Amino acid sequence: MKCIRCVQAGGVLVLVLATLLVGLAVRPARATNASPRQVDHATQQLAATTAVNAEVYITLGTLQPIFANRISQQVPVAFSSAISTMVSKLPTQDQGWAQQMAVTLIQPSASLTGLSTQANGIATSIRVTLYPGDPQLINSTLLVRMSVLNASTVQVTATPVNGSPALVSGPLTTFQIPLGQLNSINTTPRCGDAALGIGMLFPVALGQTSGQGQVASSSDMVMDDMRQAHFTALPRTLTGVSANTNAYVEIQASSLAAMGNSVGSLPIGNNMTAKNIRIGVQGSNLVITSDIYDSFFGNIGTAVTTVAPTASNGSLAVHVLNTNLQLFGLFSFPYNSYNAQIEQTLNSKLNGALTGKFMVAGAAIGPNAAVPCAAGDSLVLTGTTVALG
Repeated sequence: MKCIRCVQAGGVLVLVLATLLVGLAVRPARATNASPRQVDHATQQLAATTAVNAEVYITLGTLQPIFANRISQQVPVAFSSAISTMVSKLPTQDQGWAQQMAVTLIQPSASLTGLSTQANGIATSIRVTLYPGDPQLINSTLLVRMSVLNASTVQVTATPVNGSPALVSGPLTTFQIPLGQLNSINTTPRCGDAALGIGMLFPVALGQTSGQGQVASSSDMVMDDMRQAHFTALPRTLTGVSANTNAYVEIQASSLAAMGNSVGSLPIGNNMTAKNIRIGVQGSNLVITSDIYDSFFGNIGTAVTTVAPTASNGSLAVHVLNTNLQLFGLFSFPYNSYNAQIEQTLNSKLNGALTGKFMVAGAAIGPNAAVPCAAGDSLVLTGTTVALG
């Protein structure tokens, strides 16, 4: 049995840890195997969009089943591989019985016993047994850290927590975030349900849904065990492996203002067009200000439309509350007869703006109980993301 225990010292658990963390990463082959034509098309599409700063929050309830599933799946495989390597070093005539004995005696299993966010990383506790009824349980806790290596790459490192077996220490792996620019990645221990915050600068193209979909397809940003599906609930703890990725996206007021540049012109009524769209925040609503142009008189005034953010069919949408028109800087009066048309036009622009990044289930201004760290004038989206690397 002492020889069996040397499997641990031989680095099997190091392999397990590395395999686990690689499993959490975006599959690099999918992200980098795009043809030059696909890459060139994606570059052209990104150039026609507005870059938006956003913070993507991943919940601890999402990370727990992913970590647990990876650990339970990969530990037996890693042990089996390590045993085969050790047996292969024996004389040929001894390999058969040694392999059979090892497989009979060693039936490893592992489970996640704890996952918590700290200011400097994610504390990951695992328990390994070498066979059923093993009285000498192997308990280990590692602090997993993620940092920005460059604009598209995350570096993963791990260090043993004080008093825990030193199974691994130092860099483990890297993974790519193939769409947009990675600005930061940090744990969020004091932000409600959020466990991990990923700061990104990503492109938003309003009214260019087909092109955006092609960009997302060529990138194929799919994280193992995280499937794009309709958001149903956001439980604070999950006991099984969920097909949903529960997350929030915070878009700050400054980024919302920048999105106005992508709206373009909006037809309003007969022979009138809204141009120079500006987006602001007022209380729990968005305020859209535009210059109104008549086909004959030119610029005749300013329209101010108040809208409430919402979600529709997985996309960000708005509901128009009221519109006021100011003519020639002198007269101001309600102009609500075209609210339905304005709402339809705005939502046609917003539809698909976040395709390949986030499926929206809800939208509101300001923080909520699940993400209390969001700014008071930020747009907070709730839903499902496949943009995690």
